[in-house]
Amino acid sequence: MSEKSFAAAKVLWNEVGVGVDDKSLKVYSSNKVLDALECARLFNLSQEAQRFSDRYLKSIVDAILDQQVDRNEKDTNKTIAAILHTSVEIAMGDLPLKCEERKCRTLDALGSIFDKKKTYYGDLESSGNPEVRVDMIKSFCHSTFDIKGFHLLAKRLNLASSEFPNIDTLHLLLLATIDASFVMSLDEAPRRISRATMDHLLGEDDLTKYPTQYLYLVRHDLQRLCKKLSLSTPQLMSEFNQFWRSLTLKLIKSESQQHKLFGLKEIEYLIDACRLPDAYIVKGAGYEFVNGRYEISPLVISNGCVSAQTFTYERTSDCGKKLILQPCLMTEPGKSHCDVWFYLSSSTTGVDYYFHETNPNEEQAVPLLGWRCIGGSKHPPPTLEQSSNTVPFKDEKGNLEKQLNKWAVENDVYGIILGRCIDESHLRASAFLI
Repeated sequence: MSEKSFAAAKVLWNEVGVGVDDKSLKVYSSNKVLDALECARLFNLSQEAQRFSDRYLKSIVDAILDQQVDRNEKDTNKTIAAILHTSVEIAMGDLPLKCEERKCRTLDALGSIFDKKKTYYGDLESSGNPEVRVDMIKSFCHSTFDIKGFHLLAKRLNLASSEFPNIDTLHLLLLATIDASFVMSLDEAPRRISRATMDHLLGEDDLTKYPTQYLYLVRHDLQRLCKKLSLSTPQLMSEFNQFWRSLTLKLIKSESQQHKLFGLKEIEYLIDACRLPDAYIVKGAGYEFVNGRYEISPLVISNGCVSAQTFTYERTSDCGKKLILQPCLMTEPGKSHCDVWFYLSSSTTGVDYYFHETNPNEEQAVPLLGWRCIGGSKHPPPTLEQSSNTVPFKDEKGNLEKQLNKWAVENDVYGIILGRCIDESHLRASAFLI
């Protein structure tokens, strides 16, 4: 590019910066903003372009995504899509560059683009634009310039702890990685991202700098990601389980009461993750044949343990209908992300009778309440009860319950809990393990 073009770009960056600062610029419909971002992409190695991106890219993205635009406003939505796409490419161009000597904010902007809770995305029912988020993830997967964003992100995270984003941004990037692993069938880059994140957290000397709610979210993100990736890399789930126990040990040893209590809560989750109910009882469904006891499928049992990450429950009704209770991945158009929902269906005809739109935080267990009728199915929807009998889970290293007990003994977890209990809340939380 000529010096004249670069000089014009600097003038444009200044004008847009002033407009963003004083809120005089209508960001989401401004071609001037798009032109400024295009120039920042073209001159991405210059200090001036980097300063503009670091200071204004996230502000521009948030200004767009924090407001609602009707999907029928085609011209405005076209401009927004172009701005977001260019922003993704700026972030991809920045990933190979070290940020040690500058306040690099482009990953924060990328996290905002991938934030499914942004007002602009909404959902189809609210006339939102949820498909745009999926388009941005696809764009980041493989841009028009043959740049593979998730591979660059994996490489960046494996460089050094100093190259890691803020933990709130990390959470948003992991959610996008989960969706990419489903939508784009990515495996290698998500594996490297998950391992780098686990190594980073375990290598931190002071976990108290991270809010416990984000530690939970990132741990849960890693669990979902490793669960999916274990279909092709079974040992990854073992790596995650070992990471989870090690992270929990660091937390219960913390001098912070809040982080210690969070660690005790994680022990509860670790215990819950060791076993599954061997059956669920379905009650109150409009279709009488759907009601009854659903036993865990023998196909997922090996040596007395559940060996599969995806589990199903089955029953044959009195009238001979074969039924199934199972999780299903939802990636249909109109959704801004991937979720696992649960269905009660016929295992022979594939007809669905009832479903549960499950929150990602709840998808590890079959939901008991909140079931809904498929269009045309007979009301009312059912409620479920879980059996008190359970079946142990196992990973590549064996029975999870035995691994957890061994970990507790070898690391004197019982002594740590009892020795550091300083109030009644600690005692209540520690009772789950003791």
